[in-house]
Amino acid sequence: MLVQTRKPEPRLFGTVDGALKLLHKLGVRRIVLDRLEQWQPEQAKLVRRSRPDRAQALTRAAEYDRWVRAKVNASRLDPRPAMTEAEWESVRTAKRAERQALLSGKSQ
Repeated sequence: MLVQTRKPEPRLFGTVDGALKLLHKLGVRRIVLDRLEQWQPEQAKLVRRSRPDRAQALTRAAEYDRWVRAKVNASRLDPRPAMTEAEWESVRTAKRAERQALLSGKSQ
């Protein structure tokens, strides 16, 4: 029985051709089909899994990339003087305390 790569579930193929190509690539030269009378090809449509839309994922990634680049560019063009390490540490400590207070309030 062929199983999925990362799961112990049986591997499903979209077509018989796809299954045979994989078996051939694995070196299988003889195939015996058992229980062929139980095969119900019309059910393939019921168990077909849809793959995520790659174009949509790539669009989201590109939008995120543009957003990050705009943020970095805005930071570089900011005319205010750079913070000292001590100033940054005080801002960071205040933000952490604020976040911790929010988290403590949610858990009660």
